Amino acid sequence: MLMRTNTHTPTLWNENSTTTPIKISDWIDEVFEDALSWPKMRTSGFMPELNVYETDTEFEVSAALPGMSKDDIDISFNSGILTISGERKMNKEDKGLRYHRIESRFGKFSRSLPLPHDMVDQDKISAVYDNGVLNVTIPKVKEKAAKKIKIS
Repeated sequence: MLMRTNTHTPTLWNENSTTTPIKISDWIDEVFEDALSWPKMRTSGFMPELNVYETDTEFEVSAALPGMSKDDIDISFNSGILTISGERKMNKEDKGLRYHRIESRFGKFSRSLPLPHDMVDQDKISAVYDNGVLNVTIPKVKEKAAKKIKIS
């Protein structure tokens, strides 16, 4: 049985009386998360998930930002780098609440994506935040956008 100590160090067995059992799947997830995280990401409690795709006319980026206000999100495009940053804050206005478990992550975050800046029409980048999901549309420059070629 795996045990978690108060310092959150998973071990296979531990004589410490302040340990609690954890599931092997949770332990494996934590090991891979720590091994694959960049050092900057480890200092942040919250790192939003991104989905990025491309069509013939645009790039589309969506970020899962549940529980955030659009005022807490910043988006910039500079030298071919799209950066989405902000801070997900814990609602501390609920005085009198006693949390028994908090699994949501909070804190400052910054995600940067390199895009081919010579293909991006940066004056027409737009963003919509709805129901906890941020969608950023990055149109391609018309000359660089893929065009269909008719076969004769």
